[in-house]
Amino acid sequence: MTDPQIFIDRMLEVENLTDALEDEDAEYLINWGVARLKEGLGKIEDREAAGEYTNNLMGFMRTLNQISGDLENIRAEDLAVLADHRQKTFGAAQVQATETYDEVATRLKGMKPRQVLEYLLQANLKKD
Repeated sequence: MTDPQIFIDRMLEVENLTDALEDEDAEYLINWGVARLKEGLGKIEDREAAGEYTNNLMGFMRTLNQISGDLENIRAEDLAVLADHRQKTFGAAQVQATETYDEVATRLKGMKPRQVLEYLLQANLKKD
């Protein structure tokens, strides 16, 4: 089994995972990411695969950070990038989206960053 602490430390050193968020929301996202990292790495024995999983997870978190930190400028394309990162990190879609990216982007603009994080962490956006 791969030692998760190496990858957790790597994640905690990367500023652009949370730089667009206020401290409380940044902490929420980091805590979520560390929990997913521990969970995911528990199933991976190969160090290279662990690094790839970590990079994919951080890409997902980075996109969440960008979307949540700039809600006025959210675009459907941002949600498509997020969906791609989710797919790379977590695999096949578990739930189909009932809204298009444009509809979700419009909905998110009226939310606070924490609400957006919670929504997008639960939503499994599927390509239009």
